[in-house]
Amino acid sequence: MESTATRQLNSPIRPWQTLLSLFGNTSLRTRAWCIAGIYAVLATLWIYFSDAALLALLDAPELMVKWSVYKGLGFVTVTAVALLLMMRWAFGTIGDGYEALKIHEKEIDRLKKLYSALSHINQSIVWTKSREELFPRICESLTLHGGFSMAWIGWYEAESGTLAPVASSGDVNGYLKDIHISTDDRPEGCGAAGTAYREARPVISNNLSEDPSALPWHAKAPRHGLLASAVLPIRFKGTVCGTLNVYASEAGFFQEQEKELLAEAVNDISYALENLASEAERQRAEALAQREMQFSATMIETMPGILYFYNDQGRFMRWNKNFESVSGYTAEEISTMHPLDFFSSEDQRPLEERIAEVFDQGESYIEAPFQSKNGRSSPYYFTGRRVEYDGQRCLVGVGIDISERMQAEKALKKSEQRYRSTLENILEGCQIIGHDWTYLYLNHAATVHNRRPREELIGKPMMEMWPGIETTPIFTLLQRSLREGIALHEETEFTFLDGTSGWFDVRVQPVPEGIFVLSIDITERHQAEKALRDLNESLELKVIERTGQLQQALVRAEAADRLKSAFLATMSHELRTPLNSIIGFTGILLQGLAGPLNPEQNKQLGMVRGSARHLLELINDVLDISKIEAGQLEVRVEQFPLPDSIERVLASLKPLAEKKRLSLICHLSPEIGTVTGDRRRVEQILINLLNNAIKFTEHGSVTLTTEMETTGPCPVLRLSVADTGMGIKEEDLNNLFQPFRQIDTGLARQHEGTGLGLAICRRLIALMGGEISASSEWGKGSLFTVTLPQKPKPASQP
Repeated sequence: MESTATRQLNSPIRPWQTLLSLFGNTSLRTRAWCIAGIYAVLATLWIYFSDAALLALLDAPELMVKWSVYKGLGFVTVTAVALLLMMRWAFGTIGDGYEALKIHEKEIDRLKKLYSALSHINQSIVWTKSREELFPRICESLTLHGGFSMAWIGWYEAESGTLAPVASSGDVNGYLKDIHISTDDRPEGCGAAGTAYREARPVISNNLSEDPSALPWHAKAPRHGLLASAVLPIRFKGTVCGTLNVYASEAGFFQEQEKELLAEAVNDISYALENLASEAERQRAEALAQREMQFSATMIETMPGILYFYNDQGRFMRWNKNFESVSGYTAEEISTMHPLDFFSSEDQRPLEERIAEVFDQGESYIEAPFQSKNGRSSPYYFTGRRVEYDGQRCLVGVGIDISERMQAEKALKKSEQRYRSTLENILEGCQIIGHDWTYLYLNHAATVHNRRPREELIGKPMMEMWPGIETTPIFTLLQRSLREGIALHEETEFTFLDGTSGWFDVRVQPVPEGIFVLSIDITERHQAEKALRDLNESLELKVIERTGQLQQALVRAEAADRLKSAFLATMSHELRTPLNSIIGFTGILLQGLAGPLNPEQNKQLGMVRGSARHLLELINDVLDISKIEAGQLEVRVEQFPLPDSIERVLASLKPLAEKKRLSLICHLSPEIGTVTGDRRRVEQILINLLNNAIKFTEHGSVTLTTEMETTGPCPVLRLSVADTGMGIKEEDLNNLFQPFRQIDTGLARQHEGTGLGLAICRRLIALMGGEISASSEWGKGSLFTVTLPQKPKPASQP
């Protein structure tokens, strides 16, 4: 093939091109002057040299006339050719520039569509809550806004080993109906989608009709008007899990910029999938934490006795309801008391020592009378175990009412006293046994204990009267005392001839005649002691079991608290900081500080900043409600000018009302000036109420009314917000102040928001000691009324 350089050398107009190329970079006006100048020079040279040449060559006048005509025709021909070349040079540049401009405008239009699709995809990522909802929106964004003829998403199915279409848009001819894509190297997996999934790389085909690698279903794509395709792998946590497939009705459609934007869209989809998975995991973790907290609370409340949990400074952190019932104190009172406050002064010293023992050695216990608010004391068995909680050393334990056990011990003590008194007075169970083991003496009580008449035993050997007694513990005791001549004492069980048995406190003392035996029947006492031992053992087991359960409950509750703290920290740092940066930088761009913007760019950046501000408001609402629920939000009590605050609030909301052509009215009582409360929170409440009223009102007005009531013992500030909006149905009024609950819900929802505004308002008002109420008539409007008590100003203040 002939090269460009060769064609230029063989061209007869090479000299003109060389001359005109000297002005190749000049403007159109300069080129016009160049054409006129060149033409004038050529004409002058032709006239001058042609006449001189004729005079030199011809001497006949008739020939001069004839050749002058030829000379003129030659002049016309040469100048016409010169003008043609110069005009082609001038207008050719204009034509080339026009064609380049059309191509550039077409490319800009394509890029605008692609950026619009990418913007809609990002909006879908922000607002959708599931993969099933996200994928169809992405496909619609690519076809409706990106200029693609068709788009679909294939998702890997492990059971079949295929890529199945899970969402599509633009498939009007049923192209995807019979499609079957394998993910291995079979023929069904060697197409663009299978290759992109298997090799984890984009596959671009800018001419499907001429692509030799196109499979049968790609071969029929041109018949559906699909001439180019791009398939990009979708990753989830670094692993390819699906493909994004887009088609264009124009061959060669996918250039570098289109590829880059599609790659960015796929990255956004992968990021969205990870966010959706993280959100699902977070919700599961929150649900688990909530169940654990409910379980812990149930366990704590169902435990017997009272439960207490306080730190090494004596500050109560948790307790069960039974603690309040037994003590007679309210939760607010208990939170300000010390553990020793529930005991009398004489009992506090040993309790203080046992508490110190818990913190030093890990655990301890004590019995002490628990004193309630009305002064009544009850005996309790208290346990204590040291635990680490939130970086503090704490004591957790239970208290069990042992009134019944004390009564049993008291009864046992009375029984022992009775038996001792009987022994001292009547020498109960006294008998003397000789060295030859014969009975020498028995009193009446001993006769009763032996369950045999005294006359039957006196003078008879013990072994004869009690066959087999030699193998019993009581005989061993008697034999040792008799042989060694020592006093012995033992409590033992003895079985009588009739098969009955009893427990005896046997005391043996050597005497000259043999041995003196005091036999005390302690069967009743032993039974009582056994019952008491059984009671103590079961009580110990119950205390150990309940303490272990409490420890597990505390661990779970601590884990739930850490999860919530981590969530709040992550939300605050990971969302608020970048959103503030986005809002700041978009503001800089919109102000033109980084260079001028065209109208479309200004519009798109305005959408970005509006979405970021809206998202920041939602995040602030979630963080506010979390702080309130955690008891971390404090309100200030100060004096501030209410009219200034109202003016600032109305100024911030006036553009929103004007945009909807609503009247924003304020009725401020003239006697209202300085009020008492938290200025920032009062303004936040007004903004929420007025913003809600404007949001749900399409025609009419929104009115703010302020009044001061002084009829009661304490002045009350009343703030009312009335609107002429759509109103609230009676059955929905109960859901107004519930977190994350909105009247406008479902797929047809028209108003954005988290549903936290009114919930935050109610809790802020409650923290300031006030109340909020709502009344409404469906289709006519609503009225929200806030009352805030006003503390009197101290006399020392001006």
